[in-house]
Amino acid sequence: MKSLPRNARIRGEPYLPNRFIFGDAVDEQGLEGAEYLMHTESPAFVCRLVGNDDTDFPGRERDGLASAMLYDEEESLTVYVCNLRLRLFDFNFYDEIEPSVGELQDICDEAMRVYQRLHKAYADRDAAGPEPREMRIGPTKPLPPAERQLAVGKLAEQARQAVGKPMEGAQLAAAVQMALLAGDQAVFTEAQLSLVSEPAARQLLVNSARDAVAFPEVMRKDGNVMSFELWALPFAFSRSQGGVWWHFPRLESLEVALADALEVPEKSILWISPTLFTVDMLNERACQDLVQLAPVMDAGCDFAPLDPESSRATFDAARKTVEPQLVMSWIPFLVERGALPPERARRLARRALDASMPLVQQAVAAEMEYGEAELFAPLPWWEALSSGMRAWNRKRLGISVALLATSQGGIEKLEAVAEYQPEIQGYEVGLRLKGSDEIAARVPWLAVPDVAPDRDACWRDLADCLKEAGIPLSQSVARLH
Repeated sequence: MKSLPRNARIRGEPYLPNRFIFGDAVDEQGLEGAEYLMHTESPAFVCRLVGNDDTDFPGRERDGLASAMLYDEEESLTVYVCNLRLRLFDFNFYDEIEPSVGELQDICDEAMRVYQRLHKAYADRDAAGPEPREMRIGPTKPLPPAERQLAVGKLAEQARQAVGKPMEGAQLAAAVQMALLAGDQAVFTEAQLSLVSEPAARQLLVNSARDAVAFPEVMRKDGNVMSFELWALPFAFSRSQGGVWWHFPRLESLEVALADALEVPEKSILWISPTLFTVDMLNERACQDLVQLAPVMDAGCDFAPLDPESSRATFDAARKTVEPQLVMSWIPFLVERGALPPERARRLARRALDASMPLVQQAVAAEMEYGEAELFAPLPWWEALSSGMRAWNRKRLGISVALLATSQGGIEKLEAVAEYQPEIQGYEVGLRLKGSDEIAARVPWLAVPDVAPDRDACWRDLADCLKEAGIPLSQSVARLH
């Protein structure tokens, strides 16, 4: 396109605008308190429109649209009122000949009917939700056994060589990124397990994977590289039905409210993921598929950790059953690197929660029935997982202990025994009376989801919690026969 000279004639559009145009206006104080109505055909005029008008006039109680043209002698103003509780006033005409009172009333009546259709169209659009976006599933490409072992050995060896060597450490970070993006979960998992006896190399490998998730770099088609940070809002809720759904398109409406509440600079990116991640979903892939999240979101698509169609069918079948459950989950969001300092997020956490909770509830309720819900403060990704899981474990255990202690005469009469359950990535805690072998209540205590879940840290956290409560804890080790 070329620029126009200052004295050039402006070409008109090939079509006429809509006969009635409704809109807002702003002044020095911000958004004005009245909408505006423009009538683009003859007689052309602009007027103000306000609602909640209860002016009395003959015929107000009549069924259907009833209206009247009134004259305000004190203000010397012509006013149109109707039984839709709407008022039009401050008429400014642009034709040489102004309409009669009857002609103007007929035009305003037609405008009110259009206004009703406009609001119905808005309501229909809101009910339909945002336009569906493309769903992209992360690759799952298991390697043949020989190739996998070769890749595992190479990755582990790179971790050994990178200990204490910054240059090799940068190369290791790139290798870990490629391993996670390739889609064979076993490569990284087996590599870090093979380094259990070499804690320095293993920790370097695990930290590289965590950084790949928490601080993603996205290469765009134009060659530019965008640096992001992954944050999350921990979200806990209860359900009386079976199954949990995970994709909530209306969460997109949270982006502006959350960015404003956290004072993210106007030109910086903050994108909410409409995909909610539960503990089970994170544990299934050991958080490795999260490395796909930033590129997918940056491309304007939604990330699907599971096949959407089969997952929806499973959910629809499960929701018909009665299965009370408590669910811990996380709502991820991407922030441009450096746009949200942690200290500012902590300072504005309450404001962020107040702005976010109604929108989160609306988005989830549009797709899935749930009971009570609790939203936690936004935190960087790994901190959000740790703090959310810590709070959730304590809440579930605390409720069970309180109920049992009330029925058995006090917390001092209880003791606990825990056994690690690999299938739930955590411990099953059995509560019983001291001196008794019968388990009175069972509560799961889950490890924090991670690329390499820390079983020992999970045990220490459980022991510290029960020690604070004054409940003795012992560990039961499963025996294989």
